[in-house]
Amino acid sequence: MRFALAVVVAGVTQMFLYFIPGVVVLTAILYVVLASLGAGFLSRRRGWLAGALSVVLGVALYGIATFTSTSAAGQTLFDRVQGETALIVAIAPYAVIGAVAGALGEGLRARALARR
Repeated sequence: MRFALAVVVAGVTQMFLYFIPGVVVLTAILYVVLASLGAGFLSRRRGWLAGALSVVLGVALYGIATFTSTSAAGQTLFDRVQGETALIVAIAPYAVIGAVAGALGEGLRARALARR
């Protein structure tokens, strides 16, 4: 339950970043890294997976919100599926960064608890 909650919270947090127009790429990467680090920290185990899944979930939620909005009214179902697939494929490098950050978050948690 803790794992799923960590992934969902980090994913929803990342989704809002994509709605901000003109976000600089380095700012977006930093935001993704911090959210993935938090997901790895809070998940307790498999931090790398929590970090990667949070990135994928954030993009998927953004895609759903975008393709169900009124601005997508003229699109066919194929257009919507193609757009969502393109988002997931384009985000793959960020998912790898999220996995690394999630693993670091898990390591930070282990170190913090070991010092107690």
